[in-house]
Order: sequence, then structure tokens, then C-alpha cells
Amino acid sequence: MSHSRVTDGIAQVQFEHVRVLVLEDVPEGSTTLVDTAFEENGEELVEILKEEYGTVDRVIITHGDHGHHGGLDAVMDAFDPELVASANETKLHEAIDHEPDVSFEDGDLLEGNIRVIEVPGHTEATSALLLEDRGILISGDTLDGSDRGGLPEGYLLPPPALFNDDHEAAEINLYDLLQYEFDTLLVFHGSHVFEDPKQKLDDFLVEREWDPRP
Repeated sequence: MSHSRVTDGIAQVQFEHVRVLVLEDVPEGSTTLVDTAFEENGEELVEILKEEYGTVDRVIITHGDHGHHGGLDAVMDAFDPELVASANETKLHEAIDHEPDVSFEDGDLLEGNIRVIEVPGHTEATSALLLEDRGILISGDTLDGSDRGGLPEGYLLPPPALFNDDHEAAEINLYDLLQYEFDTLLVFHGSHVFEDPKQKLDDFLVEREWDPRP
């Protein structure tokens, strides 16, 4: 496990197979944790959060995969934060014992100027989070860094078909992301993309066999 700075005001806690993100002062005066890794990572995650931040005020869960909510019990027990999650992610609600304080849907604006963009396909309501005032898109497993698939880093891929509920939908619905402006894309698997992520996503999609654009 390691803790490192990603960009101003955003850090990551890296585990073997997944990372979580920490948004500092989002909203103002608060610390927001995005996802909680696997259950077996929970105790370590709590320790580093206490050491680095003292507390966590809010947890946002992007979708229902265990590697993104598994550590939730440990985080909730340690900090009693506000829990924020999709109203539409059945897989998540069946897996956790906590009722969200805030339930979101596609297009909602969360405190801290975070726009929710639901991209169904990987799971029922996998959600990306756009920090609108900073042009930073947090993928929420809508996209991975290309090096996760053994390719050079700096590019983007959808999650492997093996992990998607509906792989075709997981790709087609990525077009929804192109409606928004972002110049940094942070992922939970593989390397983040800091150079032209939107153009690289567009370039990838235009080469696919399905293109819903007129």
C-alpha cells in the first residue's frame, strides 16, 4: 500500500489491484473519499486516512464491484462519514449494510461541484464523477488506463469484457462522456491520463464497430 499525491488537492491510496482517491477540501473544509477498495484493505485504508487526514467526512461509492466498496464497513466504523451512492446500482445496495445519506442519479450535482455521469455497462449504473470547476474526470471504472491491458500508458480502454455486465453498452455509453469538458482523467486501474484524455477517448471510440453518433 502507498499514499501519494495525484494532483493539487487529490491524493491516492494504492493497493495491489485497485486504488482509492481522496479529495481534499471538497466540499470546502471537508475530506471526501472516493471508493474504499476491497474488504481486506479496509484496516490499512483506515490507518492511512487517520494518519494523513485525521478523519473522512464523506464517502462516494462509484459502483457495486467489491473492489470499490469492500472496505466500506471499516471506513464507516472509523469515521461515520456521509455516504453517497447511486440510487440505481442494485449490485451495490444488495452488497452493503449501509443506507446512503445521499442517493444520486445521472446528471446530479453533488456538493463540491461534482457532476455525476452514469455510464451503464460495466455495472448497472457505474458512475464517473466530474469535478466541473477543475476539468477533472474520475472514471469510476467506466475507463481504465491502457497499461492495465499491457499497452503503453497514457491512453484509455474500457474495462475488460470479462468484468462487464454488458460490454457493448460499456463502450457505447462512453460517448456520453464526450458531452463534458475535462483535461485530466483519473482511473482506478492502470495509469491516469493527464494529456488530452477527451481527444484520446474520442479517437478510441471512432474506431469501434459501433458508433451511435449521426
